[in-house]
Amino acid sequence: MLRSLRFFAMVIGLIFAIQISCVAAPTDDAHLFPVKRGNLAGFIDIKGDEIIPLQFAEVGEFSEGLAAAQDAESGKWGYIDQTGTFIISPKFRTAGVFSEGLAGVRIEDADGWFINHSGELIIPGYDGGSAQNGLVPVRKQGKTIFTDKNGKAIFAVPGEAWPVNGGLIAFMKNGRMGFVDHQGIVVIQPLYHCDVNWRDQQFEERITPVSKLMAYGKAKFGFIDIGGKTVVDFQYDWAEQFFDGLAMVSKDGKYGYINTNGEEVIPLQFDGADHFSEGFAAVEVNGRWGFIDTKGKIVIKPQYLPRIWGSPMIFCEGLAAVRTETGTGFINKSGEMVVPALYSSAGDFTDGLARVGSLSHHDYVNSHGEVVWSPKISSKNN
Repeated sequence: MLRSLRFFAMVIGLIFAIQISCVAAPTDDAHLFPVKRGNLAGFIDIKGDEIIPLQFAEVGEFSEGLAAAQDAESGKWGYIDQTGTFIISPKFRTAGVFSEGLAGVRIEDADGWFINHSGELIIPGYDGGSAQNGLVPVRKQGKTIFTDKNGKAIFAVPGEAWPVNGGLIAFMKNGRMGFVDHQGIVVIQPLYHCDVNWRDQQFEERITPVSKLMAYGKAKFGFIDIGGKTVVDFQYDWAEQFFDGLAMVSKDGKYGYINTNGEEVIPLQFDGADHFSEGFAAVEVNGRWGFIDTKGKIVIKPQYLPRIWGSPMIFCEGLAAVRTETGTGFINKSGEMVVPALYSSAGDFTDGLARVGSLSHHDYVNSHGEVVWSPKISSKNN
């Protein structure tokens, strides 16, 4: 149930642009926040000033100095700079985020392409991936071909593949997941059951959770290292990545945490749990959520309702969104409510602001609980 709720949370978060995890803004861009009033979108700064006027149908996040923007008249996507000027004219049906100098786009019903900062079509075969560590994934004839940034093929992997960390690439074969290195050599055979979030597979602390079907037909989770060696036996009903040196695991309906040696350093005693963030993890006791530290000590007593959509309850920039009977607000690490619990939903703080509100509209608040921008209020710059 928890797995399906988190997958649903991921989908809803994408639809309504509510963050469900701490994500730092690109370091090469002064962080501007996308906003929308009515049918028009633009960007504000941390003070709530509308830096790029609301003039587009939709906008994406800035990366490498450019953001995808949908022209309000033509409905086509292009890329703007931080003055709101189209640097790459709106001519695409879809437009992705720039990574390592390339962004994926689609032109009408044609195959996708990767373009450069000048808008030139560089590499055909874009299918949702992005350039990482000098490798560009393109899809062709049922294969994922990894090219360099000039489009020269380096190696191919049958089926779908996705770069992860640790110098490896996850791939799927006959419904099972394995890993190849950056030369396309299989280093971990495709033996593992596919989880809905397999594209998020990462080798944190050089190990990662995977699941496989056991002899009795039920999937169990364990951990493998980057060489494919099993370092934690396949015994858990669910397991997540390592955060702050600890990974959440569950068995028989109870949740706890293991260290990188596979030792259950925080016993499986909770009714629910989220991963650690900033030294704290949310845990459930008798239907209420609170927080523990990395020693397993309860530091904020369980008193909160689950977050909407089942999204993780984590600290970002020293604050965590929590839900009470009156709504959702933010607490600090002392458990003090610093942003009143008045909202129907809330994202996490990123670069000083958090998005709060309802499905009909969203405001931005700062860490003092002040609304710095609302679609119901005209900007002080207008």
